[in-house]
Amino acid sequence: MISRTLDSGTRLAAVIGNPVVQSLSPIIHNAVFDSLKVDWLYLAFLVETGKVKDALDAMTVFGIAGYSVTMPHKNEVAKLVREIGEIDEIVKTTNSANTVMLRQDGSIFATNTDGQGACNAIEANSSQKIAKSRVVVLGAGGTASAVVYSLIKNGATEVVIANRTPANAETIAQNYENCRVSSNLDREVANAQIIINTTPVGFNPSGEQKSESVVAPIDVTLINATHTVLDAVYRPLETGLLLAAKKVGAQTVDGLEMLVHQASLQQEVWLGERGDTKLMRRAALNHQ
Repeated sequence: MISRTLDSGTRLAAVIGNPVVQSLSPIIHNAVFDSLKVDWLYLAFLVETGKVKDALDAMTVFGIAGYSVTMPHKNEVAKLVREIGEIDEIVKTTNSANTVMLRQDGSIFATNTDGQGACNAIEANSSQKIAKSRVVVLGAGGTASAVVYSLIKNGATEVVIANRTPANAETIAQNYENCRVSSNLDREVANAQIIINTTPVGFNPSGEQKSESVVAPIDVTLINATHTVLDAVYRPLETGLLLAAKKVGAQTVDGLEMLVHQASLQQEVWLGERGDTKLMRRAALNHQ
């Protein structure tokens, strides 16, 4: 619930994607804007494929201060902002952007907070450190690309990417010396300390988890108590992968933690100050 008075001076931010009806971003970002007493309002805009450039044009025309970018537009936003504005190293390397800012001079800047959000979520909710760890990343899309980048930057010893289409994983892995594509998933998981799922496997828009059937992106019998498992999916909060990991004593980090940690980094880009991740999590859970 918005507790502020909105007027002509209110700055607007939004999540753009397709679909966006399920997004918790308006809930968590507005909770922070309220707590910080900043005159910002965050909405959700459905942007269809082929209309992303129109959304970026609207950003400058209407003075929209910031965008969060969700599927399927992260790659296209990266490409467009590269042409018309400024992108940072992570967007140049990953070709994926999840955060856009309209600067005071009218220029557009894009970055990606997904990867560092995942790293921060793991270190805030488990005893596992990213540095010197071996990590298996499941998936090879825009989120996976950002996660791999940040794992390497945070000092992971080795990152192995497992994906149904190895060529897509190879496109990511070729950017880093200590990253490669999985050749034997059983062995890779056995040697890893961290498992991160960036695929949509296990997603259920209703948020329900059917306990009678475990839907997971890998054979869950490969997971043991030595692992730390993060699932980027946050509907349901406890996915089949996380439930199976908990049963064998692994440390687990849910997708909502990744969401709020990457959102906190987005707020730092827009406002110069990180938001309270615990506040955002409470707001999201109270909304569900």
